[in-house]
Amino acid sequence: MAAASKIFRAKKIVPGKVSGPALVTRGCLSFQGFIDPKRGVFSAPVTELQGASFVGAVLIFTSGKGPSVGPSVLDLACRFGNAPAAIINLEIDPMIVAGCALQNIPLVQVKDSGIFDQVKNGDIVTVDADRGEVTISK
Repeated sequence: MAAASKIFRAKKIVPGKVSGPALVTRGCLSFQGFIDPKRGVFSAPVTELQGASFVGAVLIFTSGKGPSVGPSVLDLACRFGNAPAAIINLEIDPMIVAGCALQNIPLVQVKDSGIFDQVKNGDIVTVDADRGEVTISK
């Protein structure tokens, strides 16, 4: 039996097409103070993602937040080889856009908050920014 999948419409912010395991939080995230760029893990205890690796993951969270240094922290993580595969947000934050654009990390906006009910950590997610689609495979 084939795996079930769900497709969400998305708005392209930074182009690209990638697949990877989902890493999900309904919260807003900042890369400054939330991640350890050298290890590629979430380090802040204020998120349920603490200790989880974001390397090669499709990060799904509501929006970015925080200081303008966030894009440089994401850039540093990428320079250490610890880039996420893609980022999906409900609301667009200029600092997340800057960080993704700097490292060519696909970024899309999905306006359907139901995505949080459909995707679980580890599900395979394909982000096709150019087609405006996010596909979740179970």
